[in-house]
Amino acid sequence: MSEILKVNACVYSRKGYERESNKDDFYLNGKFLSEHHLDNMQASMENRGSEFLFAVADHMEYSDDEKRARFSILREMGRFHEKISVHDGDLSYKTKELNSRVTETAKYLESFLDMNNVPETEPERKMGFSGLLLTDGNAVGATYGTGHIYFCRSGIFKHMTVDRAQPKRLAELGIISDEEAESFQEKYNISDDDSANQVTMSEPIELMEGDKFLLISDGIYNVLDEEYIEDIMSMRSDSTYIAYRILSEAVKRGSTDDMTAMVISVDRIRSTSGSAKKPAARPKATALKSTPPPTFKYQKSRNYKKYENIIYYVAVFLTTILLLLILYFVIMNIFNNLNDPEDEITPTPVVSITNTPSPTPEATDEVTPTPEITPEPTKAAVEIREHRVRPGDTLSKIARQYYGDDYAYVEKLGKYNEIPEPYDTIVIDQIIKIPPIEVLMKVR
Repeated sequence: MSEILKVNACVYSRKGYERESNKDDFYLNGKFLSEHHLDNMQASMENRGSEFLFAVADHMEYSDDEKRARFSILREMGRFHEKISVHDGDLSYKTKELNSRVTETAKYLESFLDMNNVPETEPERKMGFSGLLLTDGNAVGATYGTGHIYFCRSGIFKHMTVDRAQPKRLAELGIISDEEAESFQEKYNISDDDSANQVTMSEPIELMEGDKFLLISDGIYNVLDEEYIEDIMSMRSDSTYIAYRILSEAVKRGSTDDMTAMVISVDRIRSTSGSAKKPAARPKATALKSTPPPTFKYQKSRNYKKYENIIYYVAVFLTTILLLLILYFVIMNIFNNLNDPEDEITPTPVVSITNTPSPTPEATDEVTPTPEITPEPTKAAVEIREHRVRPGDTLSKIARQYYGDDYAYVEKLGKYNEIPEPYDTIVIDQIIKIPPIEVLMKVR
């Protein structure tokens, strides 16, 4: 039984400080295809369908006009996406096909680098790929080289694919011992030579409403720790805000490599029978943290849910009493008006009026009319609209509604309304002032 997904996705990509051009590419379900056209770019999409494909790649494109050779992982993703959309196939077939496409492309690119004698220390050798396939109500991730995919569902946060280079990296940092790193390599049958030269496929994850996925390049992975990424993804559901916040934090920490962050959010899931998959319940503790920090926000939400029915019935009771009181006073007022005696009508005395000649007014000087003072035209007041916050509203959603899909509008609108960073402290029925865009852009 196929399922219809409503997916919201956003990607931010930026050139590193020490790079001549942006070598990161991304594939946004065939709607947006980036191949080194711009150094800094942003794209987003919202669509419904049963199958989606997303990818982020680093240094996985090669062209040689003299030899008429050109290979690009994005072109292979486009062909793969077209093939699985036209031809029917189960999840196993699509997973094997994706693995084969990435593996063959990586081999071709490695062979061209070897023929051109590119040193191992050059950035071209640090190829990376992370791809996410949403199909048949499941999610499958594929990574190669320096690519990384994270998965977030309520309180669950994890790395989707086995990071083959992570044991060695943790051992170098002194977090784990060399024996623990070797034990991890033996468990997953990883050798020192294939730590970054194999495509790693994740196990299928059954999709639920509210699931979020993050695809990042090594320019972000090397400067941000997983705890910070988890906090951002768990705090907000807005894919645009998450992608922008992660990339901007990587820029602040001085990442010299190209940076790309793509966030995919599953908003709705509907099966062909019309039923919906509800989001998973939030666990009491995350799997990655032994003692998660308590927050007043979540505690308040749980107490409200506990007494929701009691509050509802009390509100109905008080409303009924108020209506009965109003009805009582209206009826009493009508009865009082009916019982009051009519006012006695007193006859009006007749006054005799004698006609007396009125004196003729003496001639007076002619009065010249006072000239009217024409008011000077005043400048038209700047029209400032007001938006009342409704349930489900965020400041980024309000900014997109009135100005467009750019996070710069969110920051300026937050500063205009004196909302502190990170501009997420708005409440229901709060009045948000919406100035013209010329006034908004002047906000510093």
